[in-house]
Amino acid sequence: MTTSYFNHWRDVPEDTWRWKNFSPAEIACRGSGSLRLNEAALDKLQALRDRLGKPLIVRSAYRSPAHNKAVGGAPRSKHMDGAAFDIAMANHDPVAFEEAARAVGFLGFGYYPRSGFMHIDLGPARQYLDARARGAGGEPNDEGQRGRRCGYAGRRGRRGRAERPG
Repeated sequence: MTTSYFNHWRDVPEDTWRWKNFSPAEIACRGSGSLRLNEAALDKLQALRDRLGKPLIVRSAYRSPAHNKAVGGAPRSKHMDGAAFDIAMANHDPVAFEEAARAVGFLGFGYYPRSGFMHIDLGPARQYLDARARGAGGEPNDEGQRGRRCGYAGRRGRRGRAERPG
């Protein structure tokens, strides 16, 4: 996996950027403007865009460690590796989106229906649903989702709580 780091997204040479539907600015850290360019992750993101045939609205991609901490991200968040993306679901069906993302190689998933986005990353394989959206006992919540369908599939952290990727 090839990764490169740039102090600011404007420092990325134009001739090295090959992801036609995305710009360095939308992949860069929202807090600092810095960018960790993870080629494997961006190749999968472009493949997902090509497969779906419609725009992906990137709400978060690379996060510097300082910005990740400021937004409450997980201490070992894949965002800090440039290997995670939060994508708005405004123009996508979440089930079809998840299926397409799995097909192109994304392994980690988190769905936040109240916030309107899905987290995707390069792994390890896991899946969770924002706890505020989960219906009691797997009953449909106000978003029409069942806790068990999109819920975290039983992998628990040391204290018995569901682990959450960044």
